[in-house]
Amino acid sequence: MTARFATAVIALCLANAACTSPEELEKKTGVDGDKTTQSAGEEKPATATELARDITEKNDLYAFSFSYPEALGSVPALKERLDEQANREEADLQKAAQQASDEARSEGFPYNRYMVTIEWKLAGKTDDWLSLIENGSTYFGGAHGNYGISSVLWNTGSQRLLEPMMLFESKDAFAQAMGNRFCDALDAQRMARRGGELDEGDDTFNRCPDIDELELVLLSNGTKFDRVMLYAAPYVAGPYVEGDYEVELSVDDAIRAVVKPRYRDDFIS
Repeated sequence: MTARFATAVIALCLANAACTSPEELEKKTGVDGDKTTQSAGEEKPATATELARDITEKNDLYAFSFSYPEALGSVPALKERLDEQANREEADLQKAAQQASDEARSEGFPYNRYMVTIEWKLAGKTDDWLSLIENGSTYFGGAHGNYGISSVLWNTGSQRLLEPMMLFESKDAFAQAMGNRFCDALDAQRMARRGGELDEGDDTFNRCPDIDELELVLLSNGTKFDRVMLYAAPYVAGPYVEGDYEVELSVDDAIRAVVKPRYRDDFIS
């Protein structure tokens, strides 16, 4: 569901050729500066409140929420992209909500307010990467809303956003490297939610989801990626009432072996 949000941010980054260089980033974040005084007329550094963002808008047409923490807002190029996303998402929501409201009024139906909530979080970091999670939920009428997460990586050197799977040789190679670890852990969670047993006659929500149906999140110990998290949105691994599933696995030799050679130093050995 929320993959479209992260995809939009990635597309924005790829379309923007004027990315900030590492040197410029260091100057903007103060990494290269030992100055403790501020010259007259020099712009004051942003406060923690300014580096983070929390938008909340609620009216008769729609409810919109968008937030990200200081850890993401402190990176100027990333902050710019997130702010642009926030503006775009709210404009799209307003347009869709106005159209739905007008149609409901003309047809004599009640209008239920549309809703979009997007929360960006830092899932992990290394010397070269920030692992980001976009947690989103939407309601566009109907019996219930939808929710889920998507994940992207921010490379601090190249100032680029990448999908986590791009660090691996291929999806198939990654799936094979996991072996049965993911499926076994998922079934253990399913059994816990279903009273200790699985219905062997129902394959709809008992099968092991394909890697294409899952969201991959890279987690770290602060310096290296040491764990992976596979996320299954509602309806992927179970009925809506069961909610979503998160399965966390440690990075072992098999997983590390299918990391592209140029990225292996970013993973725990």
